[in-house]
Amino acid sequence: MSSFFYKMKLKYQRYAIRNLAVYVSVCFAAGYLLLSTPAGSRIYISFLAFLPRQVLHGQIWRILTAILYPPVTGGLFNAVLGILIYYSFATTVERTMGEFEYNVYFFGSILIGEIGNLIYYLLTGNNVPFLPVFTHFSVFMAFSIMYAESTILLFFLLPVKAKYLALIEAALYVFYFIFGDSMSRVYGIMYTRISIIAAFIPVVLFYMAVNKGQMHGGNIFSDIKYRMQQKKRQKEWRDQWK
Repeated sequence: MSSFFYKMKLKYQRYAIRNLAVYVSVCFAAGYLLLSTPAGSRIYISFLAFLPRQVLHGQIWRILTAILYPPVTGGLFNAVLGILIYYSFATTVERTMGEFEYNVYFFGSILIGEIGNLIYYLLTGNNVPFLPVFTHFSVFMAFSIMYAESTILLFFLLPVKAKYLALIEAALYVFYFIFGDSMSRVYGIMYTRISIIAAFIPVVLFYMAVNKGQMHGGNIFSDIKYRMQQKKRQKEWRDQWK
């Protein structure tokens, strides 16, 4: 922990929201119910969504109310399941990190995403809402960094290690970054690319913080290269005994 962060924690930790994962999950449920109707969707966009032009004109409450946008959409079953899965990961991350650290990580992730959306607005002039679809995945990535070897039942059937799911998720976002996604067709591929970059920033910063002091000082790219080289050497060593 850096001296700056330690001083900030001593000064502000009493303001940290306890059981933040619970409150955020409730917000997601409320947001899903709101967005499930045309009238609710209009209310969200008109008064609650993060829209850069409105925020710059004084509607600063949108910085927080944007959180209502849920991590999943679709049918009720998918929404309930998705929110419960998010809650399980988020509570584990919160307990492991600590209340203050999780507050900083969660709200920091949202804020970085909103800054990315603001940059998109300043570059293009398009006043489009910040929808934290990519940002929400940062909680799962934090879980996979701390519990890389833990096993998750994919579709409640297939046991997969968290680190492999994280790699699949990251690969999917790289694909979206190159080729775009459904949002790209509406707002342009730059919107998607800036959103993905903003979503990865807190993950990379957290990875560096967790692995600081290790062989490569938390440099995620050096770590990946080192591990690939290590696996190659292990394979060569095994092959020579065949």
